[in-house]
Amino acid sequence: MVGKVKIMATIGPSSEKPEVAGKLIKLIDGARVNFSHGDLNTWVSRIELIRRINPSIPILGDLPGPGVRTGEMVDLPFSKGDSLTFKLANEGKGYVPVPVKEFFDIVDKGDVIIMDDGRIRLEVTGKGSNEVTVVALTNGIIRTHKSITIMNKDYPLPILGDRDKEAIKVAAKYNLEYLGLSHVRSVEDIESTREYLRSLNYSPMIIVKVETASAIRSIKDIACNADYVMVARGDLGMVFNLEEVPKIQEKIITAAHSCGKPVMVATQLLESMVNNPVPTRAEVVDIMTSVLQGVDSLLLTDETTMGNYPVEAVEWLRRIVSNYEDQVTPGFRADSSVFDERMRFALGVAELADSIGAKIVVFTKSGLTAVRLSRYRPRVQILAGTPSEAVFRRLKLLWGVESRVINDQDYDKGMVDTLNEYIKEGLIKHGDLVVLTYGLRPNVSEYEHVIKLIRA
Repeated sequence: MVGKVKIMATIGPSSEKPEVAGKLIKLIDGARVNFSHGDLNTWVSRIELIRRINPSIPILGDLPGPGVRTGEMVDLPFSKGDSLTFKLANEGKGYVPVPVKEFFDIVDKGDVIIMDDGRIRLEVTGKGSNEVTVVALTNGIIRTHKSITIMNKDYPLPILGDRDKEAIKVAAKYNLEYLGLSHVRSVEDIESTREYLRSLNYSPMIIVKVETASAIRSIKDIACNADYVMVARGDLGMVFNLEEVPKIQEKIITAAHSCGKPVMVATQLLESMVNNPVPTRAEVVDIMTSVLQGVDSLLLTDETTMGNYPVEAVEWLRRIVSNYEDQVTPGFRADSSVFDERMRFALGVAELADSIGAKIVVFTKSGLTAVRLSRYRPRVQILAGTPSEAVFRRLKLLWGVESRVINDQDYDKGMVDTLNEYIKEGLIKHGDLVVLTYGLRPNVSEYEHVIKLIRA
């Protein structure tokens, strides 16, 4: 049985090695493929690797978004106080090539440029039409394809560029369950992305990555229009002062909960494990905090793409989470104003099951009943069955939900067959109390067997 808080990992150079991939991919609840790095062949290779090793887990295809990255370059080390030059170019040596003109259009003297998840800070001292000089405020090394953030500014770029659209076509071909939308600034960014997805007849769940100042200013509207919300702490640490990030994380999680949307925390969860086999005490406390805030999932990035201990990082994350996930207080976190009849029904089912210690068995075609039950964060297990392969995988990233494919179309039969499947697997044992339900359906006025209470 997997845990209530779901564990995700990014597949990259460290974790795609055959001897590592076979272990790691079987340990996680969901995998991420980062479309910001590599080419089409790299993306396809990683997607096929995940599907081959564990076809039951969902895949998040993470789009680059309207950000700016360095071009091809030789590593450029520098010390605090050094002067550096950024030039409009696809590649270069001895300076930082930036292949995006918009960077030079909006940057101004006095701006602070942030790189490498906030570790590098540079102040702009001079500006030309295609060249910028800076003074280093920290030591560091600038490398190829690294993100460039201008503090308190967003790039005036479309939410989907050519590379994003190329990546989306790959995601659509392999029917990836989740699509990560990077550098979202407004609800319009989400809507325009959905419009493009409709043109491809592709309907993944959109995970909105909250990582810009504009997104924080409109966080409630953005969260309510997303399918899933990600606290992208790496980029948040490049936009805001580091001491502000914890309260911003809490603000994003609260906004997601108030809209009834699942939420994920990502980046630097176990950063020290890139080079060390054991996490720091501070990292353990950080993960505990996220778990107790009620997040649905946690995502490892550098730890499993470039780290020396990718499998150990996943094992440690699971170990820490398992110590605290049962301390999450039950109760709906959604704003009661978003409650409709079906939401109130799910609340009643979850409260009943929680109060008598009964496992919940739910048959759902769309997955929405399981989503609503998960919002309550019950102490009991939510065991879902669905006839849809896509829904089966999507549900694996929801707090407390386990899912199986049940090939029924009739709701009453599906509910019973779901129960029998979990009994056969041993997740429901003789003597267990079980609440069976299939939820309320729109435009149906009469229900006979919508909920049952049995002892297995």
